Amino acid sequence: MTEKDIEQIFKADFRRLFPKLRDAAFIPEYPLGKKGGVDVALRLKIGAQRETLLCEVVSQRFPKQIREKGLQLLETTEQGKKGYPVIIAPYISELGKEICKKMGVGFLDLSGNASLDLSSFYLEIEGKPNKFKSLGKLSGLFNPKGERVLRFYLLQGRDESLKNYRQIAGEVSVSLGQISKVNKKLDELGFWIEESESVKALDKKKLLDLWRDNFRFERNRILNFYSIKQIPQIEKQLAELCSTNGMQYAFTLFSGGNRLAPFTRYHVATSYFSGDIEKIKRELDLKEVPSGANLRIIIPYDEGVYYKAQEVNSTIVANPIQIYLDLYNVKGRGREQAEFLRERIIKI
Repeated sequence: MTEKDIEQIFKADFRRLFPKLRDAAFIPEYPLGKKGGVDVALRLKIGAQRETLLCEVVSQRFPKQIREKGLQLLETTEQGKKGYPVIIAPYISELGKEICKKMGVGFLDLSGNASLDLSSFYLEIEGKPNKFKSLGKLSGLFNPKGERVLRFYLLQGRDESLKNYRQIAGEVSVSLGQISKVNKKLDELGFWIEESESVKALDKKKLLDLWRDNFRFERNRILNFYSIKQIPQIEKQLAELCSTNGMQYAFTLFSGGNRLAPFTRYHVATSYFSGDIEKIKRELDLKEVPSGANLRIIIPYDEGVYYKAQEVNSTIVANPIQIYLDLYNVKGRGREQAEFLRERIIKI
């Protein structure tokens, strides 16, 4: 969407999105003297008080753009003296929210989230899902090859020696050009932190949050099976069969999460798998079913999901970052287990 599209949608929908602002009135061509105008100006009446919201529209929700627009607003409103500065966007992420609050700028998004902190009025709405979810310019990060680089960065320990681009490319099987593209995109997003004159560190927390919010589990091919055996026996036999026949697998979702950080009981075993699926079906006596499955086999969209898989209790488990992403995006208690895993194991 263009900034004009966003402005038109906001003007049409803002009373439905924000009922507490239903009495607000638009101010056409709000005068700001030499500073010029703003995209949208709103007049609020709260009791005997009147407040003016001076808003700028942001179409690209990257931290860099939000920061630039916010600074522009602060200058235009003379640090809020002429009106309260507000960012309007399709969606403001947790990172965008953090940036706005640090600058002292409010926001209203088309997904229904808001933060306004005026002297006579306070509005905080959070947790509304992104209605305009699109990878857009993030596609350079969240394609299969880009994600391989992200896994490397997120799984690299602080005590591990730094690796050059060529070493990273060899380890995760991508080109040097791919690494350069990912690093450029991370720089645009403001995820590199200066630690010294020559060393930059990655803000892993912000990166993991962004990947989590843009992760698409549905890219995998998911096969659902039923077995008369109990979950522990299904997992044990699957692991033994794959090991004996040299087939690649790695437990994920609750099967993986509970092996790393036990949290809750589960009724469906889940594993990534690359190999002869017909052999698995025959040897484990599995029946493919549309519902009521107790074994879920995931044919991965990219072999990168196996990066740094580890052995736990004689079974192979996907790396904790992969399990976190998978869990966070499933129904039930997946999100709770994901956050438990992040707190106990990932610690980012």
